Amino acid sequence: MAVVIVLPRKPRFLFSHSLKSNKHCLIYQSKPSCHFIKEKMVSSSRSSDKIPAEKVSDYDRESEVKSFDDTKLGVKGLVDAGLTKIPWMFIEERQTTGMITWGSTESPESVPVIDFKDMDKESVPAVRTEIIKKVGEACEKWGFFQVVNHGIPESVLNGIIDGIRIFHEQDAETKKEWYSRDPQKKVKFNSNFDLYQSRMANWRDTLGCTMAPNPPNPEQLPAVCRDIVMEYSEQVVKLGLTLFQLLSEALGLHPNHLKDMGCAESILILGHYYPPCPEPQLTLGTSSHTDPDFFTILLQDQIGGLQVLHEDQWVDVPPIPGALVINMGDLLQLEDIVMEYSEQVVKLGLTLFELLSEALGLHPNHLKDMECAESILFLGHYYPPCPEPELTLGSSSHADPDFFTILLQDQMGGLQVLH
Repeated sequence: MAVVIVLPRKPRFLFSHSLKSNKHCLIYQSKPSCHFIKEKMVSSSRSSDKIPAEKVSDYDRESEVKSFDDTKLGVKGLVDAGLTKIPWMFIEERQTTGMITWGSTESPESVPVIDFKDMDKESVPAVRTEIIKKVGEACEKWGFFQVVNHGIPESVLNGIIDGIRIFHEQDAETKKEWYSRDPQKKVKFNSNFDLYQSRMANWRDTLGCTMAPNPPNPEQLPAVCRDIVMEYSEQVVKLGLTLFQLLSEALGLHPNHLKDMGCAESILILGHYYPPCPEPQLTLGTSSHTDPDFFTILLQDQIGGLQVLHEDQWVDVPPIPGALVINMGDLLQLEDIVMEYSEQVVKLGLTLFELLSEALGLHPNHLKDMECAESILFLGHYYPPCPEPELTLGSSSHADPDFFTILLQDQMGGLQVLH
């Protein structure tokens, strides 16, 4: 599970909490194959200034990125230095062609808002049933929904926003002590986790805290936000487990199914901070992306700027006081399609066992009654491009140690059989 907090352009935060797992759990599939999310920069202007393409050719991004990273001050350090023009590394590449557009398309629809009030009252079981239905529909149609009356006190929500803001706005020398790109560190501050890999940096700084499965010691958390990070984490874990139950039931499974699969074992907290940008029309707070987790619990401040992609249109997600945005991650999207495919293959498998039995002159259910159809193994092979394909094989010659294999190929080809 991921937890994200968003802080303002003035500055702006986004705080997200993400549930992950070391296991490759499979979860929910909604109609869009990917649920994209982005953070536009909030500005009173809508400048259409373009960057001359000829200037891009002599640009040394590597040097600029390293110089920026070496300051250990992040984007806020640029703002504090009185920057009036943003560095090239932050400029959205489509600005070189004038292709970039801001704002969302007018849409009659909006991200569903689901009220969890009275969900656990035994006296009104119909409420929980209706909530499960709404969660399933929101996942299928949107991949996003907002929740209200979720059980986390508004004082805690406001407290974590303030705590993340205080961290990012504290003395620069103190904050530098937390700056790191070491993947082994449980608590670290930096700007853009993919700074050295992405084509464009986002106008954003982040405090990241890995809170499970092996949480940091309290003294390993920044003193200025230590207590509220720990309290918020505890509250979000409870909500995360509730969401896993609702998702399990929406899939027609036992309430503890996803939890028992180990889907709730890992928790990452990200506290994003978006300082004021002198040229907001040229960059983004967060580029369009999907989350590589089961789901993200996202707390916005009241500035706005969050958008989601729905039916090829960017739709604004206006902040609602006390609400949390739930974003289905990449791992959750797999569950439904894998389950549906498995169900279909099981039906085909039983038909094949009947045909094989009859081909052997036996009763149609003979092989099935011998328990030949009891075990199913699903394998999803991936063959990346190979620089020297003439020297290796994707799969060596072999026989399958089972009754039979049902194999689905893509359209690339390459499968051979010995005959």
